[in-house]
Amino acid sequence: MDVIIVAKTHMSNAACVGGVLANGRLVRLLNEYGYNQDSDSDLEVGEVYTITFNERDYNRPPHVEDILVTSMSYKFTFSSIQRMVDYLQEKLNVTIWRGSPDNLFDGKLQWTNNGSGYISENGEVPNCSVGFWIPDRNLTKRIFYEKVRYNYPNVNGWRSFPYVGFNEPIDTIPSGTLVRVSLARWWDRNGETEDRCSLQLSGWYLETAENESEDEGLPF
Repeated sequence: MDVIIVAKTHMSNAACVGGVLANGRLVRLLNEYGYNQDSDSDLEVGEVYTITFNERDYNRPPHVEDILVTSMSYKFTFSSIQRMVDYLQEKLNVTIWRGSPDNLFDGKLQWTNNGSGYISENGEVPNCSVGFWIPDRNLTKRIFYEKVRYNYPNVNGWRSFPYVGFNEPIDTIPSGTLVRVSLARWWDRNGETEDRCSLQLSGWYLETAENESEDEGLPF
C-alpha cells in the first residue's frame, strides 16, 4: 500500500514519522521491530512510498496508529506542499478539527494553568493520538526555557503547544493553515501524576518552494 509522509518529529534520540495511507488511515511508521525511525532518517514530508507492514500486536489507546514497516520503496514526491494538502483533503478526506484548540481530540483534552494540553488515564481517552487542525487564530512562536512553543490567543484560558518537528520554526503560523497535532506517549512525572499524554504541535503545511520531482503515479 502507498503512504504519504506527513510528519517527522523529534522523539528522544529517534524520529517519529507520521503518514497517511492510500485508504486515508493515519499511521506512525515504526520499523519492523517496533522502534521509531533513526534520528537521521532521510524520510521527508511530501514523499510517497509503497510499503508492506504488519499491525503492532498491542497499541495502548490513544496510540492506535503504530504499524511495523517491513519494506518500503520510494515512489514520488509531491510537487508542492499545497498539492499534498489538496490531495489529503479532497481525495483521502482526512478528518480535520477546526477553530479553537478546545475542539482537538473531540474535546477530551485537559489544560494546565500554563496552557499545556494533555489527556489523562483518569479522564476520557480519544480514539486517536494524531490529527489535523485548522486554527481560527494565528499561532505565535514563543521561547520557554530554550524550547519552542506556539501560543494560541488567550480566549478561554492559555493554550500553548510545544513544537517537536524537524522543520525550522517560523514566527507565526497564520490562521487557516493546516497543521498536525499529536499526543506524546504515556508518561508520569516521577510518580507525582497519573499517566498522561501531552499535546504537541508536529508541523504545519505552508508553501515554501517547489520540489523538483513530479507527481507521477497519482491517484493511488
